Amino acid sequence: MVYTMVIEVRATKIDKMGRTVIPSPIRKIMDIKEGDYIEWVVEDGKIYVRKRLKIDKKTIKKRFNQLRKTAPRCFTEKLEEEDKWGLQEWALAKLGL
Repeated sequence: MVYTMVIEVRATKIDKMGRTVIPSPIRKIMDIKEGDYIEWVVEDGKIYVRKRLKIDKKTIKKRFNQLRKTAPRCFTEKLEEEDKWGLQEWALAKLGL
């Protein structure tokens, strides 16, 4: 069983347009600022709201290259050019980029 500590519980009202406000103490705890994205996750009848991580393509490509250098040869074999770009685009799409 996983236990988590609840730091802050706040209630907000939904307006007629379906909007709500993230309370200031929660924005401060989560470092949510104007222009940030949040994600709404529905799981087992519960709604979770989380801050979307800022990930840029350059950082991901750099990390892929670092991993490629340290990975065993069987994971870094040369792919046909078409397969290479297909795999890279698939990975970026899975990360939402």
